[in-house]
Amino acid sequence: MPYLELLKWIDFFSKYPIGWREDQRTYMILKSWGLKASPENAFPTLKQLKESQMQKKEPDRAVPSGKILEMMLAAKNGDSDWKPNIGKKNG
Repeated sequence: MPYLELLKWIDFFSKYPIGWREDQRTYMILKSWGLKASPENAFPTLKQLKESQMQKKEPDRAVPSGKILEMMLAAKNGDSDWKPNIGKKNG
């Protein structure tokens, strides 16, 4: 297995731990029998699943905001007038 594939599998299983579906199904059964606990307190796999979903909802820090975003949205024509000095001799 290539190293990058291993890293992707590690990332996947950190977001979706093994057995989370079975734990969710068991929690639903227990809930129907009167369990008052939250799914995160009953099963650690469901806690890990919820934490990974909450991380998806956090705003991305790489996206510009504020004044920089306004300037980017208002920009027109960009650098289309710029031409590099490739192949020209100085002097």
